Amino acid sequence: MSRDLVEFQITNFEAHVPDGLPVMWQGCKISTGPLDFGLDESTGTSHGVMNYELGLASAEFHVSLSFPWLAAHLEAREADEELIAPIRGMLQAEGEILPDHSFNGGLRGSCKVESHKMFSSEDLRIEVLPGL
Repeated sequence: MSRDLVEFQITNFEAHVPDGLPVMWQGCKISTGPLDFGLDESTGTSHGVMNYELGLASAEFHVSLSFPWLAAHLEAREADEELIAPIRGMLQAEGEILPDHSFNGGLRGSCKVESHKMFSSEDLRIEVLPGL
């Protein structure tokens, strides 16, 4: 490996969206309730590379998005387990490396989502937007 390339693993990554999101399901607008976003270690190791020659960092996150409030309501109604399973995907992101080794505005990128019984992968978009 070149001295200009530094590989790293991503660990302990979590995000919580307390308000959730409105979604259309079976023709009705419903709320997901709070969302929990984190690493999905069951599908692989999340990792990245800092390329100092190019001044860019890139990373691949194996992610899982769960909606425990909505899942609990569906489970109480004996819904199919595939409806309440977490959404899984691969988030690919990149960002500029600054002289202090931080990322300019953070990493940004998009996520390729696996198929899910409740949400179509064509209708579901997960993105990391540049920080402020």
